[in-house]
Amino acid sequence: MKKAEEKGHGHSGNVTVYAASSRNSPESFITAGRAVGRGLAERGHVLIYGGASVGVMGALATGALEAGGRVEGVILDEFSSVAHGQLHSLETVTDMRSRKAGLADRGDVYIALPGALGTLEEISEILVERQLSFHRKPILLLNLDGFWDHLLAFFDRMAADGILTPENRQLPTVCADVPEVLARLDVHFEESAAGVSRG
Repeated sequence: MKKAEEKGHGHSGNVTVYAASSRNSPESFITAGRAVGRGLAERGHVLIYGGASVGVMGALATGALEAGGRVEGVILDEFSSVAHGQLHSLETVTDMRSRKAGLADRGDVYIALPGALGTLEEISEILVERQLSFHRKPILLLNLDGFWDHLLAFFDRMAADGILTPENRQLPTVCADVPEVLARLDVHFEESAAGVSRG
């Protein structure tokens, strides 16, 4: 794997964000991605994401960079042609397991913006690891325009059938819009700084 030269930048925390890289992403998703990136930068957080310059991913990184934030990416070799060229750090890997580990291991908080199968796989793995107590980090879903409603209904079905506990059903924190995502982040990092234990 290859790593770009890094530039220093102070930060409050590392936030791993999963999102669509499709060029067909709706404009509302693109706008939200840019706003999340900007909000992270304004708070001094480092954005960790999938490294692409296109789709919601690209908007996310551009929003953070335009606001003076630090952005680090992890991308597959085969997608290097769409890698964002302005990142502070870009790691290229040869397989998805390495990419997912690179994104997950760096994060203090996880956010899932609207995305397709890759985003679904990534956030599912993070949820399973939280369920197994491998970590206790917050997991936020940006449910923009009800994007995650069907997934949440599926979780409800699992809970109703008794195969998902009520506690584990509540693991993802559902946020209706970008301001709510940023507000949840603020609370988490304020509590972390104060040494408050999270459940």
